[in-house]
Amino acid sequence: MPNPVLGLPREITDLLDTDLPPLGPGTPKTGFEQRLNKTSPTTLLGSTVVSPEAADCCLAGMWLWNGFLERSHDLSQNIDTPEGSWWHGIMHRREPDPGNAAYWFRRVGDHPLFSTLGNSVQKHAKHMELPNEVQWLAQCTYWKPQQFIEACESAGRDTNEPVCHVLREVAAIEWHALFEHCQNLARGNRP
Repeated sequence: MPNPVLGLPREITDLLDTDLPPLGPGTPKTGFEQRLNKTSPTTLLGSTVVSPEAADCCLAGMWLWNGFLERSHDLSQNIDTPEGSWWHGIMHRREPDPGNAAYWFRRVGDHPLFSTLGNSVQKHAKHMELPNEVQWLAQCTYWKPQQFIEACESAGRDTNEPVCHVLREVAAIEWHALFEHCQNLARGNRP
């Protein structure tokens, strides 16, 4: 899978590790901490920010990608939007705290991005040899956060390397779709 951060503008990719994040908490990529601390919504997205909440979602996602779960959590828990709840849910999924992740995904509700994301995941899965545990991804036409939480929890317990690799790729697709969605909202572009 091509790295999903490569399709983003350079000012953003320079702030993201090129490795796919782990399914679990992982280790913070400290080389990015100082630069992320200096990043504001305006420096990230320019002066066209019309939704500070959506811009903060982008920052929460960047902290999360780089393994700073607590910093991401500090931002996302204060964003009372479906997207803020989604970032919050991903963070808890990675802790791993599946019950708390499920709670936050219920707060996301029926998000309009779920069908687009499901189709992207299905398209990606059809080009892979999928382990039996994740065959359902090839049929994914609508994103089901609870099913993904359960798959990540199961893979984490079993430390099944082929399954974990596939799920990390799918989590990166999810991250990229949500990040782009939040960028559009922050700039006032309705998807």
